Parts: sequence; C-alpha cells; structure tokens
Amino acid sequence: MSKKFLSLLLAATSFLSLRADEGMWPLTLLSKIQDKMQARGMTLSAEDIYSINNASTKDAIVRLMQNGRMFCSGEIISSQGMFLTNHHCGYDAIQSIATPQDNILSNGFWAKSQSEERKVAFQIGLLRKIEDVTSRVLANTSINQDEASRTKAVAENFKATQNALVEALGDEKKNYVVDIAVFSNGNQYLAMYYEVYRDIRLVGTPPENVGKFGGETDNWRWPRHTCDFSMFRVYAGADNKPADYSTSNKPFTPKHYLPVSLKGVKEGDFAMTMGYPGRTTRYTYSEGIKYLAGKERPMRVQLRRDIMDVYETYMKADKDVRLMYSAKLAGIGNYWNKFNGEAKELSKPEIYARRKAQERAFEQWVRDNKKEEVYGEVTSLYDRAYEDLNKYGLYSVYLQDGIANSVPMMNAMQAMRIYTALLDKTNDKGKAMSAEFAAGIDENYKEFNSDIERRVIAVIFRHFLEDLDNKYLPENLKKLAAKHGKNYQAMADQVWAKSAFSNPVKLKKLMSSANASALAKDPLFAIVNGYVSILRKDLAPITADINSRLDRANRLFLSAQAEMYPEKVTAPDANATMRLSYGTIESYNAKDAVKYNYYTSSRGIMEKYIPGDFEFDAPDALIELIKNKDFGQYADPTTGDLHACFLSNNDITGGNSGSPVINGRGELIGIAFDGNWEAIASDFGFMPALQRTISVDIRYVLFIIDKLGGATNIVNEMTLVK
Repeated sequence: MSKKFLSLLLAATSFLSLRADEGMWPLTLLSKIQDKMQARGMTLSAEDIYSINNASTKDAIVRLMQNGRMFCSGEIISSQGMFLTNHHCGYDAIQSIATPQDNILSNGFWAKSQSEERKVAFQIGLLRKIEDVTSRVLANTSINQDEASRTKAVAENFKATQNALVEALGDEKKNYVVDIAVFSNGNQYLAMYYEVYRDIRLVGTPPENVGKFGGETDNWRWPRHTCDFSMFRVYAGADNKPADYSTSNKPFTPKHYLPVSLKGVKEGDFAMTMGYPGRTTRYTYSEGIKYLAGKERPMRVQLRRDIMDVYETYMKADKDVRLMYSAKLAGIGNYWNKFNGEAKELSKPEIYARRKAQERAFEQWVRDNKKEEVYGEVTSLYDRAYEDLNKYGLYSVYLQDGIANSVPMMNAMQAMRIYTALLDKTNDKGKAMSAEFAAGIDENYKEFNSDIERRVIAVIFRHFLEDLDNKYLPENLKKLAAKHGKNYQAMADQVWAKSAFSNPVKLKKLMSSANASALAKDPLFAIVNGYVSILRKDLAPITADINSRLDRANRLFLSAQAEMYPEKVTAPDANATMRLSYGTIESYNAKDAVKYNYYTSSRGIMEKYIPGDFEFDAPDALIELIKNKDFGQYADPTTGDLHACFLSNNDITGGNSGSPVINGRGELIGIAFDGNWEAIASDFGFMPALQRTISVDIRYVLFIIDKLGGATNIVNEMTLVK
C-alpha cells in the first residue's frame, strides 16, 4: 500500500472511527451490536428488542401514517392501546378538530373517560415482519450494467415482488401495507410488513403554550423547556384486528407496551431510541455539499422565511387566523430552521475537506485494486450531475416550497389533471372529475385567508422571477412581470382579481361548468399549469439524467465501501424504516467557554416566561404550580425540582419525532422531539462531540397530565415503575 494512499485512507476513516455511538440501526443488525449496547448499560438482549416469534419492544413502537405515508413515531404505554407521540406530531390532527368555540389546540384537552376521546384523521402502523427480498428485486441484473436497462429491470422486479408479497397475505392484505425499502442506495432491499390500524382517537393534549413553549425561537436549540407530547388511543374490532371507525370498536390490546419509569436519569445512564427516522445522506458527494450549502439550502430558507413573515403578521393580529394557520406555520418553520442551520454548517470547509478525503481514498483504492471497469466512472458521474443541479435544481425546489405552500396555487395544480381530462371529448371523465373537485372545494379552502394568500403569491412570484433562469418560466408570468416591473404585489393583485382560484365561490362555479377553455383562461391556473408543464416536459429529460447519474454513482460508491471495509459493520442511511440508536445521557460543550448541562428544569420555564407572548406564554395554573413547587411524585429526588427535558447522544433525525427514549431495562424515560443546533447538519455526518437528542422527561409529561390537566385516569392506566 502506498504511503499516499495510506494517508488518504487514514484521513477518510478517521472521520468514521470517531463516531462513538453512530448509527440508526436496522433491527436485523441488532445481534451484531448487542455486546456494545450491553457494555453501555443495557440489560436487555437483541431478542428482547426484536423478536420474530415473540412479543418484544418493537411491538410497542408505532409508525404514524397519513394515507399510507409515514410522518412521525410513537410508543404504546398501556395495555389498552394508549400511545404517546410529540405535540408537534399530533398538531395537525388536533388543529383539524379544534374550533374557535372549542379551541382544544390552545386550551388543551383531556378525556376523562374513553367515551370522551375524539376521532382523528391519521393511522398507525405496527411492524410485524421484515423479509430480505434483495435477490428477487435484483434478479437478472449486474452491478455495472447500463443504468437504463438496469433501472427498468429493477423497477419491474420491485413491482412484481411487492405485488406477490401483498397477494400472499390473502384476506389479511386489506389490513397491511407492505413497503419494500431501499438500503445502501440500491444494494439491498428489505420488505417491511405493517399492520395498519385506522381508528385512532385523541386522549389528551396539553395547551399549545405548554406543548409548543418556546416556538420557533427555541426550535433546534438547547436549553429547552417544551412539554412536546400528545396522546392517542388505537381502537380495533372485536378480534383485535384493524377496523374502520365505529363506536362498537374496542381499545386495541398490544403485544407489548412500555412501562414508565419515575426514577429519572443521570449523566452516563444508558439510553436508546426506537422509531422511524426519515432520511440521512451521510455519503453525499463533496460537490453536493457545496451545492446544498451555497445554493439549495439558502434559497429554501429565504423562500420559507418570506412566507412565514406573511403568516405571522396576520396571526399576531387575529387569534382565529392564528388557529387557522398554526399547523402551516409549524410545518414550514420546522424545516426553515433546519435548512438555515444546515446551510451554515455545511459551509464549513472541514466538512467539504472530509468528503474529499474519502473520495480520494476511494479513487486510490480503485486504481490500486484495478477496479476501474466497475467503479471508475463514479466521480465523473457525480461531477456532471451536480454541475447540472446548480443550473436546474431550484425549479423543483420552488414547486415544493413555493407552489405547495399556497392554497390557490396548489388547487390550481390539482386542477391540471381535470383540464387534461376535459380536453378528451371521447368520454365524460373530465366532467366527473370536475364535479368531484367542486364538491371538495370547501374542504380545500377550509384553512384560507385571502389577505395572507394574496401576499404569499406575490412572494412566490418574486422568487420565481429573481432566482430562476427566466427561460424556463411561463410566458404569461413573464408578460405580467414586463407590465409591472418588480412590483410583485401588483402582479399578484391583478392575477388575484381575475382568478377563480382566489375565491371558493367563484371556483365552484368555474369547476361546475367543466369547461376546459374557461379553465385555461384563468390567469393563476395558466401560470401554475405553465410552470409545472415546463418542469414535466422541458426540464424532465434533464432532471431524469441528473437523477440517473446520481443513482448510479451512489449505488456504486456504497458498493465499493463494502468492498473497501469488509469487516466493518455500519448502519445504512435512514430510510423511514424502524431503527434503533443507543448511547448515554450526556451534556456537551457547545463552543468555547459554553458547556450545557444534560437537563433543564421548571426554573427555566419561569426564566423564559413572558405573559401573553406569541412563543413564551404559559398557563397561569402551570406558573402557580411551579411557584408553589407542587410537583408531587414527579419531582426529581436529588434536586427537588421538576425536570423538563434532557440530552442524550443518540443518533436521530426527522421522523424520529415522538420516538421513545428507553433505559437499559426497557422502561420509558422520555420522548425524543428535537436535535441541537450545533449538530444540525448531522444528516450529512455524525458529530459525536456535539450531536445530542433533545427529549422531554417523562416525569414532566406525567406532571402536566396529572397536576395541570387533572387527568389522573390517564396516569392510572400506565404501569409506573418507581
């Protein structure tokens, strides 16, 4: 081995070897890390956590789902199917059943009996089985076969395999979702079987100024004092199987539920999380880091911030508008904050340099091992892909972060399918689709304020015209800009006045007419239709080529890593499947002369409390309880304080929200809800010295339920361990 290669290899692997407890581990790999977890203080075995044939910890972990898509995690904490997740995970569901007359979002809600629990509109999945289907999905393919034919073959095998797995379920298939998850960038495929329960009901939620205390100011920051939880119950049919909502359904009996510890935590204690982390990309190419840091993330941040500014202006002036737009603001704001931090962290030279070191070590290995035929094209594929992404990547970003955050523009985009169907005069499909759309307009415009939406459109127009190459913008938008110059609000006002999408009554009339010509003439529809059509037609070949190059390069690079380090057991990137991470309760040094303690307490709530503030208000009753130190059995035995939140060095990301934090005995000690600002770019690389998971102490949760909410019936349902 050459000295040059050795130095490069050491530089690359040092980045990996320092990662103390890195890893969002698939359950199928737990036996390989059992000894390390037990050395940290775990008394459970891998079989106790994940068993195929027996009840185990994984049976208490829930996957929150909306129309089949995962969005958060949770944990079952009683024999009657009651589960916990974060307040911000239940936020949308709670807001949707809150009204100005019964504002349970602001005031909180506690069911004093099961008959008072309220139906909500999401589902939960319980992981029942994992099956390796790699050989079936990759049948008759080779690693460096041309990408077009390989992609086609894999897609056909994937679909056939998934269909076969679903059909093999027989009568049970109506209750299951079978996801084939892609691991290691297409080098492995695992089928995940989820039994999906559809009857979910709200049990309890704290007032918003408890569950969201600190708002966006505190988001991603430590110290935190947010009691970020909400509670729901799973209901089932008489046979304990999934069933549609019915008053005759019974509380679900789980195979396993988590006992709840009142013992608290101290620094150095073992802690693990189990849940559904969404996506990490810890092998992002160096030019990808540069693209994200210098262009993609900053543009997302500015567009989201400008929309949020519009929301907040009106929300602060009107409490009904605040209720209406709370979930939207929370949704946009959470990732605005994250993207903002990522842009700053990814700009640090050392991150780019580490990636370059890994890539150079890889290139040297390819040459030394004569692997050019298989892996020689990887870096050139990456370079060309990111060169094009810098030119064309923002168009799809602004669809996701711009058009998708405007009620009228989203409805205009949904009407595109109807317009296409109406052009086909051979059948009445378009008329039926138009009538169906018209019937749903009231629901689509349920959360709609005309002043806000008109100004949001002006923001989106500005970003389109100032940030993108106007060559790929709709002609009618460019003509509008020529008329009004840079007066984007005047542009939006003109479109608003003439578009049916600005008014649900006008839109019902337009859609009821089922007239393709009238729809095409609508100015907002014309702009949205033009933008999306350019994306789908003019830019589609370019985007497909970029994605093809990235997919190939990512797959080959990960395959090479397995060859380069054959003895190393690593956790693959997160991909919305159940993962376990383990570590310890741990403080950290944030920067020079700044050391953070591992827990916060009720004292910090009083220090931050600002009566009537948009973010730091708190209920009078909570303030009185804290002043009187009326903490009951939930006070910490050592300090006498009420502990609020704590830190652990667990490895989590988005999707883990609501995940249980579990001690070495399998007892619930907290609920994970955030990461810390100093490690906000951790999706791109684990940061052992800085990365922390922020969790609400389960004793603070119980205190809020019991002492603030008076819902002792809920506490009594749990198994408390003292």
